[in-house]
Amino acid sequence: MRRVGWNRDSRHPADVYEQRGREQWRLVKSLLPAGWTFQGKRVLDFGSGPGRMLTHALAEDPEAEYSGCDVDGRAIVWAQTNLPASLHMFRIGAWPPIELPDGHFDLIFAFSVFTHLAESWSAWLLELHRLLASDGLLIVTVFGPGAVQFGENPISEALIGMNLFHPGNPWDLGGPLLAHSEWWLHAHWGRAFEIVELRRGDPSGAPPLYGQAVLVMRKRPVVLSREQLEAAEPGEPRELTAAQQNVASLRREAEAQAAEIRMYATSNSWRLTAPLRALGWQARLHLGPRLAALRNKPANDGPEAADSGT
Repeated sequence: MRRVGWNRDSRHPADVYEQRGREQWRLVKSLLPAGWTFQGKRVLDFGSGPGRMLTHALAEDPEAEYSGCDVDGRAIVWAQTNLPASLHMFRIGAWPPIELPDGHFDLIFAFSVFTHLAESWSAWLLELHRLLASDGLLIVTVFGPGAVQFGENPISEALIGMNLFHPGNPWDLGGPLLAHSEWWLHAHWGRAFEIVELRRGDPSGAPPLYGQAVLVMRKRPVVLSREQLEAAEPGEPRELTAAQQNVASLRREAEAQAAEIRMYATSNSWRLTAPLRALGWQARLHLGPRLAALRNKPANDGPEAADSGT
C-alpha cells in the first residue's frame, strides 16, 4: 500500500487504498466511448503493482479477460498468491518486449507509469502500440498538463517538454519524476497515437487523478522507431527552450546533491569515524589480494597451501 500510494495521514490506509483503486477504475470506464462493452475484451493494466485497480475491474465488469504486469516482482508474487486466479498477473523486465502477440489487447491503461520512465518511455510506448488491437484504446496518466509547478520549479507549456526531476531518486522513494507539456505529448506521442482526449490535471490534487492528467489514445497504423518518436519536432522553437529548462533542472538537482554530500562529509560523525575508515581501507588494500588468492585455489590443495594463507 505504501509503494502504490495512500494517504499517510489516514487512520485507515487500507480504506484509502481500496477507495483510490475503485475511483480510478471508474475513471477508466468514464473515458471509454459510448457503446463500449467489456464482453470478450482483453484488458491490460500496465504497471499494475499488486492489482489495486484490477480487483475492482474484475468485481464490477467480470465479462472481460484481465491481465496485469509490473517490474516489481514482489507485487506480482503477492497478486498471484492473493488475488483471483482469473487475473493473469505477470512480471516484466525494465525494457520490452512482453512475450505476447501483436494486437493482443483491446484496452491498455497505465496509471502513474510514464510519470517515471525517464529512459525507456519510447520503447514502452512503442511496445504498447504493438500490443494494442487496431481499434483498441490506450489510457495513460501523466504529470504536467494543468500543473503550475513541481516543488520550487515552475511548470508551463512555454518552459518544458519532457522535464526530468529527481533522476537519482531510488524506486522505494518513488523514483525519478517526469513532467510533460501538452504540446510535447501531441508532437511526440501523437506520432504513434491519435490523442482522442487529453484531460488536464487539477493542481489541487483532487481525486481521482490526484494532480495528474490523463490521455485517451487510439493506435495509428504506423511503424516507428524509438529515434523517430524521440526526435525534436521540426520548426518547434519550444523544443530548444524545453531542452534548456531540462538542463537547468538537472543542474539544480546536482547542486542540491553536492550540498548534501558536503554537509555529510563535514559532520562530526564523519570526522570521528575517519580513522576507522582509514583502517578499513588499509585492510582491504593488504588483505584483499591474499583473500582472493585463497578463494581461487583448487579444493584439493594440500595442508601446506592452507598454511600459506592468513
